[in-house]
Amino acid sequence: MTHKTYFQNFFLALAASLSDDDFRAFAEAVLANLDKDGSHAAEADFLRAQVADLHTQHQARGVVGGKVASAAVLQAASRKFLAWAKLTNTTKVFPAFPDRNQPERIAILPGGMDYLYRADTSNIVERAGYYLTKISQTYGPQTKVTPAEAAAQLALLTQAGTGNATGKADTKKAAAALDAQEIVVCGGLYRAYTALLARHWEAPLQAYALFPFPNTAGGPEDGNLPALPTGLPTA
Repeated sequence: MTHKTYFQNFFLALAASLSDDDFRAFAEAVLANLDKDGSHAAEADFLRAQVADLHTQHQARGVVGGKVASAAVLQAASRKFLAWAKLTNTTKVFPAFPDRNQPERIAILPGGMDYLYRADTSNIVERAGYYLTKISQTYGPQTKVTPAEAAAQLALLTQAGTGNATGKADTKKAAAALDAQEIVVCGGLYRAYTALLARHWEAPLQAYALFPFPNTAGGPEDGNLPALPTGLPTA
C-alpha cells in the first residue's frame, strides 16, 4: 500500500468485490443514512440521481435476462422440430426409401440417424436446413413433403436461433451498462464520503457510521477493502 491509495476512490474496489445486487443495496443504504442525517442534502441529492439510474440499469438487466430470446427457446424449438422430423421420417421418408443403404436415404441423412437426432443448438439450424431441402425439394416427389411445409419448419428454427443470438448480445450490453453505472455511483459515494470527512474531521468515525460496509462490525478486526482492481479509474 502506497500513500497514493489514500487519494483513490476505494468504492471502486468495493463495487468490484460485491455482487451487483449487494453493491446496489449498499449504495441505497448510504443514501438512506444521508437522508436521515440531513446535513449534506447536496451530496444526498447528487447520489440519489445516480442510484436511481443504477436501479434502472438493474431493471434493464433483469428484463434482458428474462427475454424469450434465449437459448431455452432455441432448445424448445429444436425439440419440437426433431419430434416432427421423427414422425416425418417414419411416415414419409422411410416408406419412400426403406433400405438404409439406399443412396437417397444416405443423401438425406449423410451421418446416419444421429446426424439429425443428435444435433444441438450450435448446429441444428444448419442440419435442419440441409435435411429439409433434401426431403422437400431433391426427393419431394417421393416423400410427398412440400417445400412450403419444410420452409415453415425451418422458419421456426431460424427465428428461435436469431432470438438466441440477439438475447446474448442484449445481455452483454445490459451488463456493460450496469457496470458503467456502478462506477458513476462510486463517484457519488466518494463525494459524500469526502464531504462527511470534511465535516467530521475531528471525529471521522462519525462519518464512518453512515457507510454500512458489508461484513464489518466496526471493530479492529475490520480490515481494509480489497486492493483497487486494475483497469478502473482511480479518481
